[in-house]
Amino acid sequence: MAAPPETLWVRGQTAELARVRRRVAAWAEASGLPARAGRRIQLAVDETVANAIEHGLGAGRRVVVRGAPGRGGLTVTIRYRGARFDPTTAPAAPPDAALRARAKHGYGLHLIRRLVDDVAYRWDRGTNEVRLTVRAAPPPNAS
Repeated sequence: MAAPPETLWVRGQTAELARVRRRVAAWAEASGLPARAGRRIQLAVDETVANAIEHGLGAGRRVVVRGAPGRGGLTVTIRYRGARFDPTTAPAAPPDAALRARAKHGYGLHLIRRLVDDVAYRWDRGTNEVRLTVRAAPPPNAS
């Protein structure tokens, strides 16, 4: 039986990221994810929330992080008001180019897409919603 979804309200400050990581770790454990899969979604959520805080939020805004632990998987939804930004279609710079340039930024989209099994995006009247899912095992028809 899946646990009911839980919601975490995060102030638009990067100091809140430690709290987000702790909560996602708890959700991953509750969902029965192996430790490696739990760390993958924890890092992807951290990067998504950090991007929302650094690039998408206005002063005084919050990010809503909702975890839905399920049998063998975890879905985390990140919602925030701000400029429309679809991480599923935005171009991601190749990480080797960012490394060569010794860039401080430019790795996030690549990381998010590589770390989770599914990234979904929805825009609704000024609100971005990013849904990240990690499964304990690959889908049965995955090749």
